[in-house]
Amino acid sequence: MLKTMKYKTRKPKKHLVKEEAVQFKPNPYLDVRLLQRERKVKNRIEKEFIRGGTKYQVVHHSPDKPVDLSKWSNRIICSDSESVLKEIPNDSIDIIITSPPYNFGLDYDSDHKNDAVKWEDYFAKLNRVWIECVRVLKIGGRFCINIQPLFSDYIPTHHMVSKQLLDLGLLWKGEILWEKNNYNCKYTAWGSWCSPSMPYLKYTWEFVEIFCKGSHKKFGSSNKIDIRGDEFKKWVYAKWVIAPERNMKEFGHPAMFPEELITRLLKLFSYQDDVVLDPFNGAGTTTAVAKKLSRKYIGIDISDEYCKKAEDRLKKTSVETSLFQRV
Repeated sequence: MLKTMKYKTRKPKKHLVKEEAVQFKPNPYLDVRLLQRERKVKNRIEKEFIRGGTKYQVVHHSPDKPVDLSKWSNRIICSDSESVLKEIPNDSIDIIITSPPYNFGLDYDSDHKNDAVKWEDYFAKLNRVWIECVRVLKIGGRFCINIQPLFSDYIPTHHMVSKQLLDLGLLWKGEILWEKNNYNCKYTAWGSWCSPSMPYLKYTWEFVEIFCKGSHKKFGSSNKIDIRGDEFKKWVYAKWVIAPERNMKEFGHPAMFPEELITRLLKLFSYQDDVVLDPFNGAGTTTAVAKKLSRKYIGIDISDEYCKKAEDRLKKTSVETSLFQRV
């Protein structure tokens, strides 16, 4: 397991200590004055090192060796993800993007428990899947999980899943607020009206928790970068306003994320030709976008119906080309 690996903290290079003196150019996406004020902390990098966060933490490992993924690569696999993942080789996946069933009581295909099990059993099953996900993820690989707490049960699912992944040795990289502007949710189940007895808080957003394995830095070829400068400057601000998926009825799936969400995650956290895994692939949004953006993909789902729809979706998906490809 990753948590048994030995970590070493990199000492900051001396010339980097002067970083706070850098002058920043105007940027339409941020409050420059705030950034400049933060940069005035004396010996900022040395203090980061003293605090002992994970920014400079790395795990020593052998260089990536070629792994034969031909049995799984560019396929939709209809089976239980826990059992399929056990067969995939160690350190072979570049990025995992997924959204597990929320345990809200939604109507998923092939779900005989109706998306409603005891929370203890729910988290135990997820943890068994996460153990395999961490094993197959490469050093420097990213794990992006879209999760929504069930606020009516007062269960902080995103915090509990984050704790599971931290306990398995992953490094927390950040959190994205996916603002859906779903204002219809504000007007039901208030809990208590005009009273502090039991107010029920409303949310128009979901969470995307970002983790990495062994190191925050992921190496890749510069000519395999497909994110533009304007996209990068906008997307590193971790509140993404993206409309919910509008075609869920077409796919018969009650909780799909939109392609735009996956596009941003793949461009910001991976390179072209990387291997993308979704262990809860559903109707195939992750795999379709991976193909479109010239990534390899592995999609796993237990539902025959969803797997067929994911495969049909792939047949209709073309690889995206750009006139402004990096050279």
